[in-house]
Parts: sequence; structure tokens; C-alpha cells
Amino acid sequence: MLLSRRDFVKRATLAAATVPRFAHAAAAAPLPIRVGMTDWNLGKRGDVAKVALARQIGLDGIQVSLTFPTDDGPHLRDPKVQAQFKQAALDNRIQICSLAIGSPGKSRLPLHTNPAAAILLVEAIEVARNIGTNNILLPILGDSHINMKDQREVDTFVAMMKEVARYAERAGVVVALEDWISAEDNIRLLDAIGSDFVGVYYDARNIKARVHDPYGEPTRLGRRIHQVHIKNGSKLMRETDILDWPRLAQEYSEIGYRGWYVLETEAPSNDLIADTRANIEYVRATFKMPPA
Repeated sequence: MLLSRRDFVKRATLAAATVPRFAHAAAAAPLPIRVGMTDWNLGKRGDVAKVALARQIGLDGIQVSLTFPTDDGPHLRDPKVQAQFKQAALDNRIQICSLAIGSPGKSRLPLHTNPAAAILLVEAIEVARNIGTNNILLPILGDSHINMKDQREVDTFVAMMKEVARYAERAGVVVALEDWISAEDNIRLLDAIGSDFVGVYYDARNIKARVHDPYGEPTRLGRRIHQVHIKNGSKLMRETDILDWPRLAQEYSEIGYRGWYVLETEAPSNDLIADTRANIEYVRATFKMPPA
């Protein structure tokens, strides 16, 4: 159908007036919450079968472990196993949201001062890139807890992470620290390292148990938080007597956090699928993504 000049101008004017309004509404819409889960809470570290289980439960993603078996068992440092994980994620429409450093063995501990740790981390960066994730969880807790009062220990860790950060930047991967230290000490470490490719893997339950109440810490850390663990000990997430999850959810939203919420949760009723689905439901109802 041919349009007259008058009809063409009228339709063009209407379109011009309408599109920005819809575009603005789309831009202001909140992003969907992405909920992942650790492979060890799904049953076993480094097991590719847990990718399908994550899909069955209804998760959006899975945090997989870089393990260091002493036998000939499969591990993610093997390119063939990397390909298996990548294919499993595609087949099950599950995203690998992060790579966690599993227990590296006593000979490689502590992770923040042992020279082997730097090699391990550079290797992990390559693994993360190959399986399609941009986040590595580096635990500096437990046997690798960093003593912020020991300046030599702090300086050794900072020097190591400065070099690791160069490789991380090339790969577009962030190495995120999960620890038992305060927000102020994390900021001190990150300022000394001086790279956007080293951040914080924030776990409010760890901080509550080992340091102090976590409220206010997400606000202080801001954009340094690259990914978040959520867990509630032996209870479901909806039981808020230990942590005020709505309060923490508000803080994450106010700093503009748009990353993953990764469950590190147990199954209180011994029904992993039912309990995890209940936790997913709680997270989706409580945690909100800020507008895009």
C-alpha cells in the first residue's frame, strides 16, 4: 500500500514520540536475579554430572571446583575435562558462574605465601577462560587465613597478586578473595594490589561467624564485590534469625550489584532438591537487581 506524504509524516512522528518512551521503560526494568550453587553443596567437587543436577533443580548457574586429585581422577586442569564441562553447560542451558579453588593439598598451602600458589592461580585463570567464566573464587581463609597484623605476610600476598592480576587482566577474569577479614582490611589489600581484576568474593555468613556483623560492609566495599555467596548454616534461607537477609539484599541493590547470588547451602530436611528449590524461591523473592 502506498502512503501519502501526509500519512507518512504522521506515522513517522508517532513512531518518534513512542519509541523513546518504551526504550526508557525497558532500560529502567530490573534485571532478572541469577542464582547459582556450589558443586560441593550439590554433592561433589569437580563432578561434571552436577551440571545436569543444577538444571534439574532449577538453578541458573553452577560454581565448579578446580580440584587437585592425587590419583588419576578427572580434574579441570585437563583440557578434555574442560571441554566436558563446557559442553554440559551448553547442553543443560546452565552457566558456569565461577571457578572455585578447591583444597590444593598441604604442599601448596598457605595459598597467600606459598610460591606454588602463584603458578596455581595463573593456571586457574586459563581454566576459567576455557570453560567460559570470568570469576575465580580464591579462598584466603582456613589454613590460608591472612594475618593482617603481619606486614611481611601482607606484603608477600600483595606482591604475588600484583603479578597474578596481569594475567587475569589479559584473560578478562577477576580473581575474587573470599576471606575472614573486615571490609576495611579487604580495601587495604585491594588498594595495595591496585587492579580491577582482583576483587572480593563476599560471604556475609563468614563475616558474621568470624569477624563481626556484616551490615554496612557491602556498602563500604561497593564495586569491589564481584560475586556473592549466600548460606544459612544448617537452616533454610527463609529463617532469618542469624542474618537479616532483606537488609543485606537492600545493601547489594543500593551499591548497584548485578552479579550472581551463589548458594552455598545445606539440605536441612535431607531432600537436596526440595530444600534448594525453597532457597531459590526465597532468594528470588528477597534479592532484587537494580535497574539496568
